[in-house]
Amino acid sequence: MNLEENMSKIPVVIDCDPGIDDSIAIIMLAGSDKVDIKAITTTHGNVGLEGTTKNALGLREYLGMDCLVAKGAAKPMIVPLKNASEIHGANGLAGFELPQPQGTFEKDAAWDVMYDLAKKENGEMVLVVLGPMTNVALTILKYPDFKNYVKRIYMMGGSRLYGNHSPTAEFNIWGDPHACQVVLKSGIPVTMADLYFTYSNSVTGAEMKEMYSHAKKLKPMMDAFIAHDMKFAEAVGADFDNHKITICDSSAAAALLLDGDCLVTEDYYVVCETQSGENEGQTVFDYKGHLKGEPNVQLCISIDKEKYQGLIRDALAHFE
Repeated sequence: MNLEENMSKIPVVIDCDPGIDDSIAIIMLAGSDKVDIKAITTTHGNVGLEGTTKNALGLREYLGMDCLVAKGAAKPMIVPLKNASEIHGANGLAGFELPQPQGTFEKDAAWDVMYDLAKKENGEMVLVVLGPMTNVALTILKYPDFKNYVKRIYMMGGSRLYGNHSPTAEFNIWGDPHACQVVLKSGIPVTMADLYFTYSNSVTGAEMKEMYSHAKKLKPMMDAFIAHDMKFAEAVGADFDNHKITICDSSAAAALLLDGDCLVTEDYYVVCETQSGENEGQTVFDYKGHLKGEPNVQLCISIDKEKYQGLIRDALAHFE
């Protein structure tokens, strides 16, 4: 790659808790010629920090990525630690074993790496945030000028209606609601793929198998992911080919960055509930302007499913 080509790419830091969903998003970004992934920063979430960091290092090796990996927060800012190993499997990857990584993570913490990289990019850095937002919030709190160096955050998290780990909260935000509120108040532009959006754009098992059939080098990983979802379908007595599966979550956040033309969005002022036990982690959308706040979130309303699925097909085919 020559210098001119590299300069035309979007500089990106992926902040994540690599499980099945984040892996698809990372594959999409790593397989695109539109982005220059500067770093993967890891956080608690789908599994513990040691597990997510191991997965990030393994993915970097498996995909042949040339980027930093930096270890972040092992726990939320205030609330107790949670994880989703019951969904993603004990290792976060449906039991699929990535190659033993040759490299290691940076000695500096995720928030220091994130800040230094953003400052070097002079306001062009984009964050793709796929897990609890602890690392981003800690960067904002430690470096008040960080907001000046981040062009936009593309995130998977929140929900305008119902939750998946409580009646009202989506897992990533439920995992650290105080961090989400710090980010929403920071002034950094946010584009959000929320839970309702991802559920509304579920694919069938048959569609998933068709998309994943384009994998070459990554076929063993995709086969493991399909087998994992087939077990879930079997557990609820559903026919897999017709069963609705939510893969448009973390991968949707990647799609937002890669092809904004495939989306319809609306702007809202959003706050995160941090006090109520029952509603902790709820993202509250001020549809009617009661809170008098300026819109701080660009919410994804709909997506061109064929374009979105095409992004996944192309990314999987990229790795030979």
